[in-house]
Amino acid sequence: MKTTLITASALALMLATGAIAQGNGGQGNGQRGASFIASWDMSQTGTVSLEDMQTRRGDLFDMFDHDGNGYLEADEITQMAETVTAQGELRLERQAENRAERQGEGRRGQGQNANPTGAIIHAAKSVEFNDANGDGRISRAEFLSATERLFATLDRNGDGRIDLSDF
Repeated sequence: MKTTLITASALALMLATGAIAQGNGGQGNGQRGASFIASWDMSQTGTVSLEDMQTRRGDLFDMFDHDGNGYLEADEITQMAETVTAQGELRLERQAENRAERQGEGRRGQGQNANPTGAIIHAAKSVEFNDANGDGRISRAEFLSATERLFATLDRNGDGRIDLSDF
């Protein structure tokens, strides 16, 4: 029961960030990246700082560290991968629905690869991205440390914050 509840909570949080790949789904003002900023701007400044991203990733780590030992181990990593996959499938369904709506309105869709941000965020949850010492498990410290690389990748203009101009 606890695992199901944690998984449901994690899926809900990840679905809240699912609009990342779409750029404008669900929330925001229709601008690419608005939903990402709304979901990851923990300090409510209108931009995402490194600290915001560390807080959000810390929350994600805690959700998947089911036994609370400070590591994401094989079963928890599998659970995270399954949740990310489920979230990705829902995102793809939404994209298809949005494309169909745009085509019905005579507007041209931008295609799945128009915004690579979602793929970057998903890759940043992998063992390969986070397991700095190669022991097959991810410590909380490793997960949070990897946030700096993720942030630098998403902060395309290098100004120390992620805002709409980075999309």
